Amino acid sequence: MEDGFISYHTRPNGQRYFTNADMARMVEQGLIDPEDRWELIRGAWFEMGSEGFEHMDARTALVHFFSAALGFPSSYRVGSEGSIFFSHDTELRPDLIIYRADITSNEMSGDDIFLVAEIMKTSQHRDMELKRPIYARAGVPELWLIDLDEKRVHVLRTPDTEQAIYREQRSLGFEDAITALAFPEISLRLADLVK
Repeated sequence: MEDGFISYHTRPNGQRYFTNADMARMVEQGLIDPEDRWELIRGAWFEMGSEGFEHMDARTALVHFFSAALGFPSSYRVGSEGSIFFSHDTELRPDLIIYRADITSNEMSGDDIFLVAEIMKTSQHRDMELKRPIYARAGVPELWLIDLDEKRVHVLRTPDTEQAIYREQRSLGFEDAITALAFPEISLRLADLVK
């Protein structure tokens, strides 16, 4: 970015894209408000829009549930909507992330993460089609895609980092008990958290 102009990069096929560094410069230059809700997915900038009440209530309840269940101090950190950098052109901000407490978020890789949850109200396509392969390729061991419209949670496990897919996938209703692989002693029903 020079003289207030937004720079971008070009892939061999001619497609334009941004990098994490480009986005950071736009924030520094005041072109993007640091409080704005957006993600960078393989160089494409996605506005997340304002968070609706149902989404916020579900996200808050999920974060509070795991924070209380895992306790403090703990060998785990429970976060929400913080930036995760999986490549030079991808910055994701999951609704829930549980990762190792002995590292900082900016040095995190897929191996440091225990669970990621994405809550879907209007973002089903982006979360299921665009972000799911990124989490799988990064080696995130478990991904929950929580669909508020369908009242279902898609539980994805056993990532194949080469093919960017999850080998194990199942769909549960909000009334069903769900347990994360990393925390077998903790069980929850989304129906108890999401009203």
